[in-house]
Amino acid sequence: MSDRNEDRLLDAEIIKNVRRMPEESVPFDFSNKVMAGLEPKTPSVWLRLKLWLTGPMSLTFTPLQTIPALACLIALVMLGAMQMGGSVLDEGVRLTTVQFSLSDTNKAARTVSVIGSFNDWKTEQSTMWYDDKHGKWILEAKLPPGDHEYMFLVDEAKLVSDPQAAMTRDDGFGNKNSILFVNGDHEQPI
Repeated sequence: MSDRNEDRLLDAEIIKNVRRMPEESVPFDFSNKVMAGLEPKTPSVWLRLKLWLTGPMSLTFTPLQTIPALACLIALVMLGAMQMGGSVLDEGVRLTTVQFSLSDTNKAARTVSVIGSFNDWKTEQSTMWYDDKHGKWILEAKLPPGDHEYMFLVDEAKLVSDPQAAMTRDDGFGNKNSILFVNGDHEQPI
């Protein structure tokens, strides 16, 4: 007999035995008991994150619910504007225009900036321009009243005290910071 015929006879025998079995009703709560015995398959964290990121979402809100979000957005915009525009002053503080100058008649320097306590010692907004007629590097700035320490940064590497400054103060690193006194009454050339 061939294997194929044997398989057919075996299948027929199994079918006869199943048909002879007595029919019984399924026990009460059988499917719940079977499901409780199975452990749920939990997707990995990465799969859950991927499903959350790529799955559709719908948002619903009322106009009243947008007020806190708009307030946060306005605060962030104002904070960004304050960072770009420098420090914020109290209303009523009168700024005085001062002019920084550094003599360089043979124009040995390529760039000069004024760095100081009034601009957090940063060069971004304090790059000076060269005046060929007078042989000087010049920068005009508006400063609040008070005393301000500063230095010239030549070619982005060399710190130079202002030779025309009335006073200097040791910075603790071997340099002398120039001191500018601004009283707020009028424009002040240095």
